[in-house]
Amino acid sequence: MADTNLREDTAGALAAPLTRHGRPIASVFDLLGRNENDLTAALGFTLERSPALLAALAELLMLDVAGPVGVSMEVADELGRTDLELRAPEHLVVVEAKQGWDLPSEKQLEVYAQRVTSAGTGALVTLSQASVEWAARKLPSTVLDVPVRHLPWSQVRQLLTTARPGSRGAERLWLDELDSYLRRAITVREISDCWTYCVVVSDDRPGNGGARTFRDFVEDGIYFHPFGTGGWPKEPPNFMAFRWENQVQRIHRVVRAEVVPTLQHGWPNIPRDEFTERDHAVYELGPALPGTPIPSGQNYRATRLQLLLDHLLVGPTLRDAMDATNAALARQ
Repeated sequence: MADTNLREDTAGALAAPLTRHGRPIASVFDLLGRNENDLTAALGFTLERSPALLAALAELLMLDVAGPVGVSMEVADELGRTDLELRAPEHLVVVEAKQGWDLPSEKQLEVYAQRVTSAGTGALVTLSQASVEWAARKLPSTVLDVPVRHLPWSQVRQLLTTARPGSRGAERLWLDELDSYLRRAITVREISDCWTYCVVVSDDRPGNGGARTFRDFVEDGIYFHPFGTGGWPKEPPNFMAFRWENQVQRIHRVVRAEVVPTLQHGWPNIPRDEFTERDHAVYELGPALPGTPIPSGQNYRATRLQLLLDHLLVGPTLRDAMDATNAALARQ
């Protein structure tokens, strides 16, 4: 299925795109949804139908899966349920997928490692949006002597590019379908998802020093926050709104996101302290949207808010936008 906003009907005229619940369906996998189980199911389905993709995955992860390989999804036993398994004679690869940048705990991996050792040899593969470098800092290299590998979704898309030249017919079709699906499903949510994360930015400086304030970073198209603690999101929001002087001053779409181990990873001149020397989500922001400033309407202090972008842009105040968002949620 072509990845396009318009398609031709049988008469050759342009027809409206297929949608479901208002969301465009550009790939058959878009019928599934976008959570971790949906993404893993789409990958498992395509692996079973594409020897080239399976071979590329095995080479990337240095996995010994020579010979016939069986692909199974959501395999359950008394120890729990795995997301995806690749099984060859006396060899088992267990893939555990997580939403956003999350990674499984070592305790969870220990459960799956027992399944690998009972099969003979194999590996544990974690699958999420986290980078290889960041996952290496958080995951053990082995669990119960079973190797642990990490696979970012971005690398899955690279594998599709590797597998495509040698593929023909139905195999090529499924590679294209998965690529179309993943392009929309990973990194940030699609543009039609207008949830906006609204935060206060100050004129303080990270680490109480350095050349730029938090506000300077935002005005330069960058925002960061601690990752995995304090109620901060574990998935990148699609849009962000920034408040100072009791108004929403800027609204941006998030165009790229990553997790870094310290702020010094990107900005060596930021002073080191307890705040800067921990995991941070870093967002690259698109151009500022029109429609600001927007008065707050009440003092939200430093409260972090989630609201719908359309209500924020048309409401006279942030408070009105919050009330409209809550009313819309109540009607669902």
